Amino acid sequence: MLDRKQLELLRNDFRKASGIYIKKMFEKSSNGISFKFNRRSMNKIGCIKSVQKSIKNGFEPEDHFQVARSIKQLFEESQVVEEHYESKPNRFENHYLCVTKIFDDVYAWMNVITWGKDEGYIGFYLSREAE
Repeated sequence: MLDRKQLELLRNDFRKASGIYIKKMFEKSSNGISFKFNRRSMNKIGCIKSVQKSIKNGFEPEDHFQVARSIKQLFEESQVVEEHYESKPNRFENHYLCVTKIFDDVYAWMNVITWGKDEGYIGFYLSREAE
């Protein structure tokens, strides 16, 4: 079971460490993906759903947040494995599923949603599988 106090401490440490990315551009020119990292990205990476997905895949909460500290590099090194579009009432969103191999059996999966000139956010979880 996930300890809420421990999770909050891990989230706070992650927010402090990833504050260097706030308002920085994340870009994959090969796929035309670009967005500014923001608080929504921090919240998506640290949300209970993302952490639980990593736990379900055999990782500890500490692993999730430790790896997530390198989110910019992970994104830049990732491969886009899926792409689709959604029309929302006030915007047209581009959805990308990206993956980066970290070790032999450790992968970082990132859900990226962009719209407009540089708006968007990134989510994250760990997996032992490439697909």
